[in-house]
Amino acid sequence: MALVAAGIGGTAVAGFGLAFGRDIYKTTKKNVELIALLLAAAICPFVGGRGLVRGHDRGFLGTIFLTVLGSLLLIAAGLCAATLLMFGVLVLVTDDKLDSPFLLALLGAFVVTALLVGIGIVVGLVQRPKRLKTIAVGKFNERFLEENGFRETDGDDITHYDDCGQALRFLEAHPDRLVFMAVGRRGKRAFIDLDQDGRMVGYSGIK
Repeated sequence: MALVAAGIGGTAVAGFGLAFGRDIYKTTKKNVELIALLLAAAICPFVGGRGLVRGHDRGFLGTIFLTVLGSLLLIAAGLCAATLLMFGVLVLVTDDKLDSPFLLALLGAFVVTALLVGIGIVVGLVQRPKRLKTIAVGKFNERFLEENGFRETDGDDITHYDDCGQALRFLEAHPDRLVFMAVGRRGKRAFIDLDQDGRMVGYSGIK
C-alpha cells in the first residue's frame, strides 16, 4: 500500500507540475515585464562580471565609465530584477504571511547574483588572454598599414590604396596572407604576409 500510495502521489505531483507549468507559460506569454525581469536577472550579472575582467581596448575614461561603472550597473540591474522576482514568488507562495519577505528576497537575489557574477568573472578570465592578444595584434597591424602607406576606402570596388597609389580590392584572407586584386591591372595580385599570430609582416607589392 505504501508503494501504491507513493505512485499515486507521484502521479498527482506530476499532474500538478504540468498544470503549474501551463499556468506559468500563459502568464509569461501575456507578461512581457516578467520575461524582461527574468532575462535581466539571469544575463546582466553574468555579462557585468565578465565585462570587468575580459579585457578591452579602451582609454582611461572608457575603462572607468564602460568597463567599471557599466559592468557594475549591469550587476546592480540584475540584482534588482532578481530581488523583484523572488519577492513576488515569496508573496505568492507564502500568501504574504512572512514578516520580512523583501529581506529574504534580497538575500536570495544577492546569492544568485553573486553566483552569476562569479561565473561571468571565470569566463572573462578564460577569454582575457586571447582577447588581449587579439587587441595587441590589431594595433600592431594598424601601425603596419599606416607605416606602409595603406589607405582604406569605404568602397567595394576599391577597398585600399597602397603607398604607390595603386588601387586595390581585398579578395580573401588566408592564415599566412591577405590577398588583394590590383584594380585596373588584369590578373595582378598583391599580398600582405602574416605571421602565425596574424601580425602583418610584409607587403609584396603588385605581382
